[in-house]
Amino acid sequence: MKNRNWYALDNSAKIMPSTTTNLNTNVFRLTCTLTKDIDKKILQEALDKTLLEFPMYLCTMKAGLFWHYLEKVDYKPLVKEEKTHPCSNLNNGMLFRVSYYKKRLHLDVSHVLSDGNGSMEFFKYLICTYLNIKNKLNLKIPLNDSTITEKEKDDFKTFDKSNLDIKINRRKFGYKFKFNKKNTTKHDVIEMHLPVDKIKKVSKKYDTTITIYLTAVYMKSIIENMKVKDLKRPVGVTIPVDLRSVFPSKTIRNFFYTFLTTYKADDKEVELEDIIKVVSEQFKLELTKESLQRRLNSFMFLEKVLVIRLVPNFIKDFALKFFAMNGKRGQTTVLSNLGIIKLPDQYSKYVDSFTALASTEDLSLTVCSFKDTIVLGFTSHFVSKDIERAYLKNIQKEIDDKILIVSNIGG
Repeated sequence: MKNRNWYALDNSAKIMPSTTTNLNTNVFRLTCTLTKDIDKKILQEALDKTLLEFPMYLCTMKAGLFWHYLEKVDYKPLVKEEKTHPCSNLNNGMLFRVSYYKKRLHLDVSHVLSDGNGSMEFFKYLICTYLNIKNKLNLKIPLNDSTITEKEKDDFKTFDKSNLDIKINRRKFGYKFKFNKKNTTKHDVIEMHLPVDKIKKVSKKYDTTITIYLTAVYMKSIIENMKVKDLKRPVGVTIPVDLRSVFPSKTIRNFFYTFLTTYKADDKEVELEDIIKVVSEQFKLELTKESLQRRLNSFMFLEKVLVIRLVPNFIKDFALKFFAMNGKRGQTTVLSNLGIIKLPDQYSKYVDSFTALASTEDLSLTVCSFKDTIVLGFTSHFVSKDIERAYLKNIQKEIDDKILIVSNIGG
């Protein structure tokens, strides 16, 4: 394959520069907790080897006349002991950061470069490479069977079927949080570690999926903390969907879309069953291949309008920011479920857990599971932690088991 010096931003990445703020950095974090403390020297060696398989990670973002783009760099990043907060701004021009603290290995990634599921492929390869060297396993890493070309493809373009007949709907306003924000750019983090089997059991009790159950509990927890006069606004939870689950893609770039699931309460004493019923119907409508194709097409629509393509970059940023604000009119918060994370058996015995976190201007929830544990990762800029407390209380009503809480609050 010919060496590339630059890449056009994929469709999802194009909107990131215009929506990035000091609070919402558009950076997400993947964390792996190993069974033993991390060796910095070995981690650096593992990163260097991983970058040979994922050369696109060696890029920085540049502003062109019409669009931002990615440009290859000729230097490699150094792993460092963690001294920054989760999902904080990236420095040195790189679009990712590898850090560690004791047993915890962190990968912070800009959404300009990739999404959670794409970056998880990079992260798993890094972890297995580290464990290979550290434990002298001498194994061929049974991951990542895709070529570099497949990894670097912009599959929004590959599977695009859009035309100029697409309609862009104007969303109704949803409920917005009324809590005071902290005077800092640091994300407060609360992790809840739950047994997977108990979550599966309670989801089955309600005849629903884990994602729908966790979304419904989130909505109920928000409604319980709303003022009665605010109940006229629906609670809207944005759900990112990995398009690789429907389209045959091996890209490590962004390849997801989002849909909004909503519930409007008549009063604060809402029943979880009622929320689950409404949300389930919305999921059923949104998660068909036809609906996913329509959504992908709508994402590509703006790129196909010649007038927009020829608008200078600084003007386009204002336009994209407007479209992003319109898209968030109905949004109260975001819940992202990365699903089940799997490692080959010869490596998983050296790993305790995975956690995922997302940057936000207010409150966000990211979910992932590994082996017998599911981890809910809340990030927040609010002084109040009433939503998180309500969520924990609602989950504990259903689960007769201990819930491990990990947090950086006060640290």
